[in-house]
Amino acid sequence: MEPSMVCYSMGSINSLVKKIAPLMGDHPMTEHLLQDLKSLRDDLMNKFAGRPMVSEQVKVWMKQVRKMVYDIEDWIDLKQDFSESDKKQIEEFKDEIQEARSRCERYKLLEQAPTSDAELVYSGPRPSKKRKNSGPTEFPRRRLFWEEKSFLVGMNVPKSELLNHLMDEQKELKVVSIHGCGGHGKTALAKEIYAEICVKGQFECKAFVSVSRNAPTRTTLIEILRQVKSEVDACQSWSSNDEQINEIITELWKFLRTKRYFICIDDIRITQDLEVIICALPDNDLGSRILTTTRVMDIAISCSRRPNDVVYEMIPLDETDSKILFCNSVCAQEEWPDHFKESSKKVFEVCGGLPLAIILTAGFLGRTSAELSLQLRKLNKTILSEFDQFHSESQTMRNILDISYADLPLPLKSCFLYLTAFPGNYDIKKDRLVRRWAAEGLIPEMHGMSPWETGESYFDELISRRLIQPAFDGNDDQPIGCTVHGVVFDFLESMSSEENFITPSAELKSGLFPCERVRRVSLDCGDEDHGDTLIPNTYCPIEQKCWAASSCGQEEDDAIFLQLSRVRSLTFSGDAGRIPDLSAFEHLRVLDLEDTKGLENKRLESIGQLSLLRYLGLGGTDVTQLPQQIMALEQLTTLDVRRTRVRRLPVLCRDTKLAYLLADELVITPTEMRRMQNLEELSEVLMGPDGSLASELAAHVNNLGPLRMLGIKFSPFHRHNATDRHGVNCFLEELGKSNLQSLILDNYPHPLLDLLVDFSANNLGKFELRMRRCVPQVLQEIASVVAITKLDINVEAIEAQGIRALGSLPRLVVLKLDLNTSPSMTLSSKDGFQCLKSLCYNSQYGGGKGIQFEAKAMPQLRRLRLEVNARGTRSKLDDFDIGIQHLHSLIHVHVTIDWTNTTLTASDVQAVENKIKIKVSQIPDNPVLELIRKQQQYIVKGLRRVGNYCQQPS
Repeated sequence: MEPSMVCYSMGSINSLVKKIAPLMGDHPMTEHLLQDLKSLRDDLMNKFAGRPMVSEQVKVWMKQVRKMVYDIEDWIDLKQDFSESDKKQIEEFKDEIQEARSRCERYKLLEQAPTSDAELVYSGPRPSKKRKNSGPTEFPRRRLFWEEKSFLVGMNVPKSELLNHLMDEQKELKVVSIHGCGGHGKTALAKEIYAEICVKGQFECKAFVSVSRNAPTRTTLIEILRQVKSEVDACQSWSSNDEQINEIITELWKFLRTKRYFICIDDIRITQDLEVIICALPDNDLGSRILTTTRVMDIAISCSRRPNDVVYEMIPLDETDSKILFCNSVCAQEEWPDHFKESSKKVFEVCGGLPLAIILTAGFLGRTSAELSLQLRKLNKTILSEFDQFHSESQTMRNILDISYADLPLPLKSCFLYLTAFPGNYDIKKDRLVRRWAAEGLIPEMHGMSPWETGESYFDELISRRLIQPAFDGNDDQPIGCTVHGVVFDFLESMSSEENFITPSAELKSGLFPCERVRRVSLDCGDEDHGDTLIPNTYCPIEQKCWAASSCGQEEDDAIFLQLSRVRSLTFSGDAGRIPDLSAFEHLRVLDLEDTKGLENKRLESIGQLSLLRYLGLGGTDVTQLPQQIMALEQLTTLDVRRTRVRRLPVLCRDTKLAYLLADELVITPTEMRRMQNLEELSEVLMGPDGSLASELAAHVNNLGPLRMLGIKFSPFHRHNATDRHGVNCFLEELGKSNLQSLILDNYPHPLLDLLVDFSANNLGKFELRMRRCVPQVLQEIASVVAITKLDINVEAIEAQGIRALGSLPRLVVLKLDLNTSPSMTLSSKDGFQCLKSLCYNSQYGGGKGIQFEAKAMPQLRRLRLEVNARGTRSKLDDFDIGIQHLHSLIHVHVTIDWTNTTLTASDVQAVENKIKIKVSQIPDNPVLELIRKQQQYIVKGLRRVGNYCQQPS
């Protein structure tokens, strides 16, 4: 079985065909080129798209065709106009197309194509009820993963055994190592144990680090140092030679020498990494403990150097536990569908008791009986029929990932592979990912859906299939990003390499440069590098080849040349001084420099020469202004300057194609607005103090037909006079007529709250109101602003009527409430909040009982974040009881206790935490409990997972 698929070749040729078609009217010479491309696609390429590859020949042929297609597209994109001299180049392209056809016939590749749809692995999108104006390829809106209650099963016994080893009375340092193949649940088990130990408070210093496969050991050591010191600026900015790495080891060893510590090191794959880390952790005879996880048995054994050290071998789930995990992942029915019972036993045998394999199989099979029946037939044709040929757990995982990947629609395959543009163990922000998908041309057009909406559906589909894991920031009820399981990421890297999709930094720095032309590259040039990163020291005038830096010690004649002139996408992180000369990359479409250090304004000038650039990410850099040339880029659709000091755009001399303009407190003029008719997202625009911008901006908002998201930040100097009120009122009236789907009003002045009473918009699905300036109490008018879905409000005090006003908001799902006093506030079912899913409550606790929840209060609340300032005396702690146990829908509880400048002791705070733990343990759904103590500069963290709430295993 070889279900590896040609992935994005069809997308590239479809994009080229779409690009050439409109040119025929003015440039007839392109007509025959278009016909030849369509013929190649329809007669040959379509025969293989979505089919399993039966030979390496087909893969190689498709990659050659894709290279040719990209070369043609590059030429087309850079042409300003066509002349008679271009006929020669077009004829050469036509000859290349004919040669591709000839190779296919010469090697009889069509004989390897499936002859019936029965041989297809992916047979098209699953059927679903169509939305109004939706096209035929829309995804079904399956119930999303984070809305379900799943269970991490089979961990209680190993967890108990390992806790006994780690919490015994032995004073000598002990190392406990968990060994198992990828997907066995090692990381999940380690996190359970780490959380349990943290909340017991028996260790002075704690750290949990995951060792990325390609990250240097130095990065891991710095992360350990940061966590154990638990200070904001715990570490200096270390440089990157061996002597300074030794300094880090010395610093860490000295700091931990007199402390009892618990360090968890997850997913160690290289023995050398382990040796270096162990050297930095002293054996101080204070009862310190180290917990490691690894896929490599030799590493697990090398961890066990003392008589009392332990190596724990993960065992597979038995059939009962496998069934429990599968049932909770695949469908909502309590009983198995009849047609599945006969095959279930073999499915579990195939999965081999590996939790990740079970979850991925559940994601592949679907959530409903109808889906289960369809997908089971595919599973029988692939994995189940060849089960006896499996020889290892790793082969099992690979085959399940193969079939899961093969079942994806072709565009989604490309989007899935694109995750390798980011490092492993990285939280990928959803909005960044979706916008980059769109800029790369990976999202096809769908009638009635914007690229953003289609991209969001792709993101949701990958979560529903369990191929990615949702990530939350604690202040929202929806995932703001995702992570990729290590086993899945390894699979994606393998597929990406096979497809020559994205070239990772590690591959470029290894010296084993790819022989194929690089199209997308991800460069991680942090200060941990040793100078062997790509720097374009020399260019050949014809091929424009860059070579590895001479600081590698290589002579120029021996340097390994690498073609980068056709790079379309460049992701860079680390030291800006190592960014290659960007002017050389004339085919660049995506340039993501987010969080790059030392990026000066002058370095941006060369970006203005990148005429094909569509996406420019500068978020988190130290850029203060943009050069004029950037705003003159005709193809630029995304500009992200958030978390920078850019407040104004250069003068716009022409209309732009900008669809996403993202900034903080951006000052924008009506003239600039008129030149941005393609905007879909604009945030945040600064609303000036005189109200004039509001009046003029209102006149242009409705002219922006595609605009779906708008963010406005009100100036702190807003005067709220008659002129201001009139301007804001006009602005809101215009917004009410718009087709906006999402609106943010940040720093909104409370004297203007009455203007929102009658506000509504036709399609507004999300309305976030932030009122950060403190008001004496909750204004009653807020109860009439029924469109609010997310509210951030700061008040001096809150009374019962204020609570009811907030609770009456019918669409409120997220509430962030900051109080400057210390009230005794009780919430009951009579107060409303029927839709609230996320609550962040910050108060100054100085006595009384603080916030309390009665039975049936906030029935849908899933995430609770409490920040309490414990300024009271010890005697007042006896009254502390917040009633968390009554919030039966909770899945995550985060509590921060600030006991700075109090008479309380650590044991007093521990008593409060114990009360919270007891109450949370009484919640039926077993939520995650995260406890944080804050005292002066120090933050002591503890994370406990009460019960067996599901987390993807690793």
